[in-house]
Amino acid sequence: MGGIAVIGGTGELGRGLIVHWAAAGEKIVIGSRSREKAERIARELSSRSGRKVVGATNRQAAEAADLVVLSIPFHSLESIVEEIRPALSPQKIILSVIVPLRFTREGIFYDPPPSGSAAEEVARLLPQCRVVSAFHTVGAKQLQQQGPVPCDVVICGDDEEAKRRVTELIRLIPGMRPIDGGPLRNSRLVESTVALLIELTRRYRVPGVSIRFEGI
Repeated sequence: MGGIAVIGGTGELGRGLIVHWAAAGEKIVIGSRSREKAERIARELSSRSGRKVVGATNRQAAEAADLVVLSIPFHSLESIVEEIRPALSPQKIILSVIVPLRFTREGIFYDPPPSGSAAEEVARLLPQCRVVSAFHTVGAKQLQQQGPVPCDVVICGDDEEAKRRVTELIRLIPGMRPIDGGPLRNSRLVESTVALLIELTRRYRVPGVSIRFEGI
């Protein structure tokens, strides 16, 4: 066992992370409810990264890795967790990049669950795992571009060893700087910025908007 499973690796953010990490030499397996879809995307991303990427079902991917990235819509969280739960153990790190958003005619809004944030909901559903949140302050489309991705990535979590592992993964992507955002409960502060980034992307008609923090 070892490497990274990206559950939801067929989406824009997941694909961007996979290409960068695979190119840096990380062992990657894409998880999807459809193994055929995962294998098709894996072939595409293998070609883009120049490294082997494997496709599998969600449960197979979670079994094969020591770090599991949840890059899925918030409304799919409970069903995906039930699917992969048998493959999880206390040693595994769960990296949440999920944001609960609500789209209305008036605009886009952060819509957290009663637990406070998507990451805290993951921790509630998977109390046996080490949960970390990150990658909310980078535009998904920017990860698709070749070359450096200039932005800061805020990491929140209660397990320092797990946060260090995610910090290492952030540093594998040129241009990114990891920022320790404190405990997992601070995920609610970071996740809420995503609605603003999406609104600014739409308003200024640019491929994506990311965040840089000055003074740190």
